[in-house]
Amino acid sequence: MQVSETGRPAGGDLRRIQGKGRQMFEHDEDDDDATGNAPVDGAEDFAQLLARERTEPAKPEPRPGEKVTGTIVQIGDTEAFVDCGGRAELPIALRELQNDKGELTRAVGSTITAWVRVDGEQQYLSISGHARGRDTAPIEEAHRSGMPLSGIVRETNKGGFVIDLGGHRAFCPISQIDAHFVEDPQSFVGQTLQFRVVEFGAGGRSLVVSRRAILREEIEARAAETRSTLKTGDVREGLVCRLMTFGAFVDIGGIEGLIHVSEISHEHIESPLAVLHPGQTVQVKVIGIQNLGEGKAERISLSMKALAGDPWQDAAHTLQPDTNVTGTVRRLTDFGAFVELLPGVQGMVHVSELSHERIRHPRDVVREGQAVTVRILELDPARKRISLSLKQAGGAGGDEGDETDETDEPQT
Repeated sequence: MQVSETGRPAGGDLRRIQGKGRQMFEHDEDDDDATGNAPVDGAEDFAQLLARERTEPAKPEPRPGEKVTGTIVQIGDTEAFVDCGGRAELPIALRELQNDKGELTRAVGSTITAWVRVDGEQQYLSISGHARGRDTAPIEEAHRSGMPLSGIVRETNKGGFVIDLGGHRAFCPISQIDAHFVEDPQSFVGQTLQFRVVEFGAGGRSLVVSRRAILREEIEARAAETRSTLKTGDVREGLVCRLMTFGAFVDIGGIEGLIHVSEISHEHIESPLAVLHPGQTVQVKVIGIQNLGEGKAERISLSMKALAGDPWQDAAHTLQPDTNVTGTVRRLTDFGAFVELLPGVQGMVHVSELSHERIRHPRDVVREGQAVTVRILELDPARKRISLSLKQAGGAGGDEGDETDETDEPQT
């Protein structure tokens, strides 16, 4: 595709004639009457359109440097045309509507937001600008209008990054390179990204840029779309953003939800850090929504284990009453001990079934994390209840993961 030095579309294969009113005069020759004149109905339609043009207030024409939103009305080989409400449809280069693979990301009818630029007397649209040469005018224009500029991350320095804006050196603080916390600044070096000029000083010799500002706008747009469709029971793909001791925060489309540590897996997990990491893609189910889009603290509860099936179905086939099984003590209460027999399947040893002797508390006999052998007294998968006995199985082992020590023999 041919592109002019300014970056505007080149070539006139689809150049739209300014003034969309010409379409009102077009008609099929088959519709003409025998005299070669257009039907009277067509004249009446034109009169109505003309009257509407005179009564409706004219929309202001887009101005260079202005941010506009319009609808794609036609796509050609090298450029597309966008109706922004003015008299003429403005062209935009197809490369600005393509992804890294050269595939179009928009279609006729799609809405886009871009900046009006000018090449001589011809206006055109651009989603992002490109600074070239020693001239700082494009950068100053981008600072004034908010239009993003393409820049290369050259290197890291104290507190941020050195950005090359077409030969102009700019600084991007580390907090402004991404929408989230940056763990590895070096991973950005060499990338070509879009930046917004937030400070233009000393005639262009002092430039500060931000990528975060652009990302936040994109996130807010995705968040609005997500809020309009999100409902309990949805299965979404998300990106792990932050890990805490109590769970993981996951971006599901511009908004974050929480996977509580108990909802990560059917298996017992001490910390989300053991199974998840920032940047990881996960499948989650929405299990709770509070205050969504109501202007106050919204809460979205997510679950990974809800998509992993019901472990109690396996328990009905694997476990049998009146048999001994090995498990791990997971929780102690005043009335007994909960023992995990399978991932996600726990049974309870009542305090009376812990020892043949009278005890004051389960901790007098077992401790959390201890491996034990218990006997299954009752099994009710439908109610998800298993009654266990330690004293009838006669088995308490060591701590989970510990090697069993051999019995010390007397020294001779």
